[in-house]
Amino acid sequence: MKNFLGNLLIVLSILVTLGILGFEFMQFTNSFSASSLQQTAGLPNPPDPNEKLALIDRGRIVFQQSGCQACHIAKLTKDSPEAGGPIGPSFSNVGVRRKDTDWLTKQIMAPQTVAPGTKMPSFAYLSNEQIKTLIAYVGTMDQNYYPVTEPNLQIPKDANKNPRYTQEMIDKGMNLFNSNGCIGCHMIGKQGAPLGPNLTHEALRGRSDEWQLNHLKDPLSVYVLGPTDGIQWIMPKFGQLSEEDLKALVAYLQSLH
Repeated sequence: MKNFLGNLLIVLSILVTLGILGFEFMQFTNSFSASSLQQTAGLPNPPDPNEKLALIDRGRIVFQQSGCQACHIAKLTKDSPEAGGPIGPSFSNVGVRRKDTDWLTKQIMAPQTVAPGTKMPSFAYLSNEQIKTLIAYVGTMDQNYYPVTEPNLQIPKDANKNPRYTQEMIDKGMNLFNSNGCIGCHMIGKQGAPLGPNLTHEALRGRSDEWQLNHLKDPLSVYVLGPTDGIQWIMPKFGQLSEEDLKALVAYLQSLH
């Protein structure tokens, strides 16, 4: 019993000592933090290394640092080649078709409110100034970003270099492209309008035949997980066309090199 009481007194002494030391340490850290705040109070924030750059250049930096090209095919400058992932819409001519800054802000901050089910993540962590510069930069991506060139038509081939489509299907697809009003929104060479992405070299963007087919049937279906009914989108659906006509359109698009 005496041993038990002795051990208990030792444990209690250790706990009391630790408590006193902990209290003294907290007092020290609090006084140190207070003095540090007093020393730094009123000092300006560290300068932004990019603040002296032009608005557009700052937007380009935000575009790159945010990883936009991981999902969107885009040209960083007029003289640079197209690059990026095919998950999201192409940024070709986006400065023409997306001029509403409120819409763009919502799309960046809360994309689910614009297109429920969209694969695009939120970039709400960006500051208002960063969003402003990003929208200004994206607005420069118009038809002037793309020099007028003519496509090099090539018959699409599979992995074994066998033709996937015939020249007859490609020609039919070209006629359908014109007769269904696609040329009214898309540029191919010198023909068309810059309301949608420039399709002069569409085959070089790496879209699969299945992607092209689904995009024609329901454009939003390749960007949104779930139903697309009720979501406003610029490009109409062409699901009313026959499967044969849709495949001919795909053949034409995949021949544009």
